Amino acid sequence: MTDTRIAVEARGLVKSFGTNRAVDGVDLTVEAGTVYGVLGPNGAGKTTTISMLATLLRPDAGTARVFGHDVVRESQIVRQLIGLTGQFASVDEKLSATENLMIFSRLLGLSRTDARRRTSELLEEFHLTDAATRPLAKFSGGMRRRLDLAASLIAQPPLIFLDEPTTGLDPRTRGQMWDTIRRLVARLHGAADDAVPGRG
Repeated sequence: MTDTRIAVEARGLVKSFGTNRAVDGVDLTVEAGTVYGVLGPNGAGKTTTISMLATLLRPDAGTARVFGHDVVRESQIVRQLIGLTGQFASVDEKLSATENLMIFSRLLGLSRTDARRRTSELLEEFHLTDAATRPLAKFSGGMRRRLDLAASLIAQPPLIFLDEPTTGLDPRTRGQMWDTIRRLVARLHGAADDAVPGRG
């Protein structure tokens, strides 16, 4: 029986691009309800590892599971269980915060009513309500990162991958971002029992 207290488990993950072995046999185990950091210099394979765990890249060797589901054989299930905030914002700078969150919500299958409700909740949670109708081109770096994180939480996944979430932020904004992440961990851990198949 799979231990669903384990959010991520990887054994011997390998990924090569031509002659460059970007990831060379990564092993890791991440318990649900924890913050797990992967550290290393540029080019160490951190983003490539996250991409494999998030089903964006297929491993050349090794195995990885998210809440017991194989990232290759059960990729569709895994995608329903994760949120991903990449190094670069996925939001559209020509649109407002509200418009961005509404589009993501609708793409994820929410009804118009539910999309409006979820958008309002996330704008309030990430302290963006006052700037909700402002074009993102006028947002600070910290506000854009908060909106990007909010977009990854629309479906309320029990697991979030954050790829360098505070890159380019000043020390004060970086601290605020980590405070937000800690709050999310506490809330998501409480919700995970209902969100993960086979738990409860």
